[in-house]
Amino acid sequence: MCIRDRDTVWPPTFTWRETELYAKTMLEKNIKPELEVYHQGQFQLVYNLIKKNLIRKPYFIQFVMGAPSGVLPTPSNLLSMLEHVPQGSIVSVIGIGPYQLPLTTIAIAMGLHIRVGLEDNIYYKRGVLAKSNAQLVERAVRIAKELNREIATPTQAREMLGIPKEPKQY
Repeated sequence: MCIRDRDTVWPPTFTWRETELYAKTMLEKNIKPELEVYHQGQFQLVYNLIKKNLIRKPYFIQFVMGAPSGVLPTPSNLLSMLEHVPQGSIVSVIGIGPYQLPLTTIAIAMGLHIRVGLEDNIYYKRGVLAKSNAQLVERAVRIAKELNREIATPTQAREMLGIPKEPKQY
């Protein structure tokens, strides 16, 4: 679930009422929301959802750094964002565009989780388009292994997030 404000700015933002409605619907359908947080102020909405019991632990917080109108993608801002994370959260970091590789590396070194892929960055390196999502994932895996971080299996990831071991059939 992204906190959005209808097509006016990026990232777009939903109203609190809309976000509460979406969270309630996901809770009723046993869907784990991904809470994309673009800047520190959005934690107010996260805490509102917790206070109203509209999301369950572990909360899945996804920092989106480097997006227009979002927090600047610096190590100090990453640390600042972490100060606001509610207990019982799993934190993942996304770096947009040229920030994907440095933020991925920093997040892995800090023990955080990451998301990489063409949705956030189309380049493998400056001036060179990535061939596929797999190419970006393979690089992230190499970095994680160099930093002695284990890669979760799909089953382990599902367990960490508190979701069923088997995907739902639709």
